Formats: sequence, structure tokens, C-alpha cells
Amino acid sequence: MTKTLEIDIRSAEGLKINRRLIKKKKTFAVVKIGEKSRSSDLDDSGGSNPTWNFKSEMPMKGSVQFISIEVFYRTRCGRDKKIGEARIPATDFMGRYSHEGHLNFLSYRLRDEYGDKCGIVNVSIVVKPHSTETTMFMASSSSSSFETPSIDGYRGRIVTGLPVWRVTT
Repeated sequence: MTKTLEIDIRSAEGLKINRRLIKKKKTFAVVKIGEKSRSSDLDDSGGSNPTWNFKSEMPMKGSVQFISIEVFYRTRCGRDKKIGEARIPATDFMGRYSHEGHLNFLSYRLRDEYGDKCGIVNVSIVVKPHSTETTMFMASSSSSSFETPSIDGYRGRIVTGLPVWRVTT
């Protein structure tokens, strides 16, 4: 089953090349889902903290397990060099606790080709709802059932995701 994702690559923080903060580099981001990819515009002035606010709608097949976000810089010669990559598990925005139509703000660690930390990328993702599925979600969300959160493994590490609700009186 194919879903439509609205992905907004907002910004990045603390971008590093060889463990040094980027100063005057032109950076851009590329989002990849399966074989499809989309690229943001260049950020000329952000340095190590660029802002792109690049929004795109992309189809995602049900068999895709990860979305990849790569950050590049453009050299003076015009060549593009990769700074780092973040892999986002599909379960982070399509799991039990994130329903269609829900806006997810996510931040992920960028890693270079050696696995070293080289910054953080900030994105927002919405799984576009289909009209019939939206009605079914609205009906099921009014029920009083509650499920306990699960702990999933990610690349050999344990990642815990818990939804947080704030009740104000």
C-alpha cells in the first residue's frame, strides 16, 4: 500500500566536517525514499546551522522501512560533498502512536561515512490521510482503550519512544 508523505526538512544544527564546525559553506539536504529523492535549495548564510524549510510530498510504499536524509555542502569548484546522513525508521511516524494526519516534529543525529556524529537534522513529517481512513481514525480514537508503549531495537541499540500528554486545568 502506498502512502503520501509531506516532508519538511526544516534545518540542521552543529554541522561538522572532520570534527570542525562548518563556517562559510553552502549546504543543502536531500531526502530519499526508496529510489526517489528530492533536494532542497542551497543555504548560503547558515554556516553550521543552516535553515532550508524545504517542503515536499513524496509517495512511500509499505515495504520501505527507512527514510534517508543526507546533508551536503557545495565546494568552490561546484562539486557536492556529503557531510552526513540520518536514517529515519518508518515506525517513528507511521507506528501505533502516530496516526495519519498527525504532524511529527523529529530531530535526528547525522553521521558521516565513518559513523562519527556530525550534526543534527530537524524535520517534520505528516502521513497524508485518505478521506475514508480519517473517519475510521476519528471513530477509533474516541474509544477508551489504551495500549502500553513498546521498545523497539534500532541497529543493535535500544530506542524507547513514549508519547507525552499534558493536561492543563
